[in-house]
This record gives sequence, C-alpha cells and structure tokens, in this order.
Amino acid sequence: MKSTNDCIYCYLKQAINCMEHGKIEQEKQKFVLYELMDLIKTFDVNQSPSYNSTISILKTYELINNDDPFFQEKVYSNIQAKKYLPLIHNALLESNDKLRTALHASSAGNMIDMGIFKNYDIEKILIDTLENDFSVDYYPLFSKKLIKAKKILILGDNCGEIIFDEPISKILSQMDKQVFYSVKSGPILNDALYNDAIEANIDKSATIIETGSNDLGVNLNNASDEFKKIFDESDLIIAKGQANFESLDEYEKGFEKIFFLLKIKCDKVADVIPGSSLGDAVFYTRMREN
Repeated sequence: MKSTNDCIYCYLKQAINCMEHGKIEQEKQKFVLYELMDLIKTFDVNQSPSYNSTISILKTYELINNDDPFFQEKVYSNIQAKKYLPLIHNALLESNDKLRTALHASSAGNMIDMGIFKNYDIEKILIDTLENDFSVDYYPLFSKKLIKAKKILILGDNCGEIIFDEPISKILSQMDKQVFYSVKSGPILNDALYNDAIEANIDKSATIIETGSNDLGVNLNNASDEFKKIFDESDLIIAKGQANFESLDEYEKGFEKIFFLLKIKCDKVADVIPGSSLGDAVFYTRMREN
C-alpha cells in the first residue's frame, strides 16, 4: 500500500501521542513537530505508510531522548487484556469452529492501538466482534489451504492484543501445525516484543521469533536472515494489524499465502480492501482459488 497526503496527519498524530505518553512539555513538543515537518517533506509517497511512520516515530524518539515512551502502557495493556480471557475461553467452549472464533477474538484485540486510539472499551469491542461476522471473510479459503499447510507464521502486532492471539497459536498447534509467532526486535509504539509473547504464553504452542528490526509492519530489507527464512518457508501467514497490511499487501510472493487479520482504522485502508469500511473486522487475502 502506498502513502497518501492523508498519512501526513497520522505521522504527526502518532508523534504527539508518543510525546504525551513520554510526558514531554508543550514547548518541546512544538520543536519536535517542526523538525518532523521538515523530515516528512522528504518522504517517498511510493513507500507504505508503515515505512514512513517508522522513520517519523524513531526520529521522535531520538528528539525526545526516549526509545520506549509506551513502556508502562504496554505492561498495563497486557494485564488488562488478561481479564477478558475467560470471555474468550467461554466463547471457544461454545463454538463449533474454534479456530474461526479465535480469529474473531484476535481481531478485536487489534483495536488496542495506542499509536492511533487513546481510549477503547475492550469488552464491548470483544463482544461485538465475537457476535458478528467479518465484513470481508476469506476464512473458507483459509480453511481449505490449511489442510495441506504444515508451517504457519503469525505476524504479531500490539501488546494487549497479543494476549488475544494465544488461542490461535494453541489451536493451530493442536492441529499438528508447526507454528511461528513473530515480534519486533526493539520498541516502537506499543508493538509486542519477545517478553510480551512469553507473558501471553505463546511459547507454549509456537516458536517465538523476532523480525530483526523495530520497523512497523514487516520491512524485509531490514529483517533478519532467520525471519526471512521462516517467512519464505511458511505455507500460510496470518498478518495481524494494519501496519502489517500496509507493508505487505503489494508483496507479490505474499499473494500466495498471506491472510490479513485486522480492524480497519483508516479510510484509505478501507479503500484498498474491497467491501470493507472504517471500523470493520476483516480476514482478507489477495490469494484466489486456483
């Protein structure tokens, strides 16, 4: 997905959010924003929003001398998310298709995004998502491809949300799939790191791997050799969240195996995913039936 002029607002909004979490005083915030405006002028619109956002956010961290302003909030969001696991477990017990239900619960967790939203009602979002279908739903195709798939890679996204991802990993493992779960190698916004995956018990059902960078989404140019090897060898990939979509939706090799699981948080993303609208939960792929 390529950037648009609308993305400029989000670059600056993310920077302000970072500075507010970092408790940066107003005069310093103004200085940082002016610096970022000069930087944003140089951005390549042919790059993805996640690519340009990464540059903007990391520059913000440098200017405020804080490489993890969301640290406390990330810890808190993991703790809070665990409170809703009984609701998910009850839904799974009642479900005739546990993997589908787990995917729905995971998509609800995708709203825990401090880079975009400050406030959200996790319980309401979770209940609504569990009770409604994906507005764009390629689960039948995923199920068909899953039969022959042996190696599955889940591209993780945010803290808090990662707690809701564990049932997917566990169910796939119980289906005798080899599951890998990726996290960032360094902090950016509230994206999950290795210790967050351990906190979510994902290590019990999957091999946790790091991307090799702290880029939003997946930047294969900055990824580690280990990550690229598993990425290439995986039969199916579940890509969580908007940044993974932005960075991978035009990746040609991905057309054969990537399924995007996310809540639509941007009108421009909705424009790219046929049949979706702002706020929708989608399970989307560019893969087509042979």
